[in-house]
Parts: sequence; C-alpha cells; structure tokens
Amino acid sequence: MPETKFEMTVREFLAKPPFGYRRLSEAHLELFCAALTHDSYTNEAKAKAVPERAPSYERLEFLGDAILEMIVCDHVYSNTELAEGHMTDFKQEYVDNEKLSDRIVAYGLDIDGAMRVGKVQIKDGRKDVQVKMRADAFEALVAATYVSKGLDEARRIVSEVLELAMR
Repeated sequence: MPETKFEMTVREFLAKPPFGYRRLSEAHLELFCAALTHDSYTNEAKAKAVPERAPSYERLEFLGDAILEMIVCDHVYSNTELAEGHMTDFKQEYVDNEKLSDRIVAYGLDIDGAMRVGKVQIKDGRKDVQVKMRADAFEALVAATYVSKGLDEARRIVSEVLELAMR
C-alpha cells in the first residue's frame, strides 16, 4: 500500500535533526505518526467512521512525559551538586509545557508543520498548534523514540533539543 501524504511528511520530519532517521519499519513509522497526531484529528476521523487507523498521541504522551522527567532528573542529579529543592526548580525549567515549547521552537524542531490536526485546530487556513499541544507531541516523540530505539537514543534526543549540557 502506498504511503499517505502524512506518512511522507513524518518521514521527512524524522530525517532531519535531531532524529536523522532514514529507515523505519512500518511499525515504528506508525508510532511516530501517532506521536504527531492530535486528538482533534482522531475525533474527526471517528465521527466520520474513516477506516484509516488514526490513534492520537495521548498514550505515547503519557509515557513520554515520564521518560522526559526521568532524563531531566537523572541529568540534574548526575551533573550538578544542587540540593533537592533546587533540583526540582531545575526540572521544572525543562518540563514545564511553556518552557518546553519555547526550547522546541528555539531548536527549530518544526512539530507544528508535521503535526496532523483536525479542522477545529485550523484557523485562517493555518494549523493552530498551541503550546501544550507542541509540548505533548514532543513528549510523544520521546516515547516513540524510546519504544523504537531505546532509552539511550531518547536521552540523546532530549539532551540535544533541550540543550542539557553534560559536565
């Protein structure tokens, strides 16, 4: 079966930094497609009884949130001498949705361009990707990376995008 336009968009997105993935199995591509699908698209597909499977990023985001937090917590614990309260502040600087979204944009990771959204998220002919949606999709991408490539690769992606400097 030929790839959909969305699948081709996801492959192009994943070929660029920080991922650099050029060959993905069908199952792994499916994971990354889900990671970039907002539930507004899924809800519209269900309402229309579209046969195409269109899971949203919600399940992956749940896992990715925990992985992101663990990577940031491990980093601050292993690379600083901060006390617990200051470690919590450090973690919040990296996992807070608004700050996470700012770092994603500063890195140049075009989640907005790759994300699949429903018509309700399109304003004036353009996708209206909000801060929380961008942060959630990044967490879902972290989870998809973890599931398909392992923890070390997820750590590399998070460290690169969030600029977690190692000592």
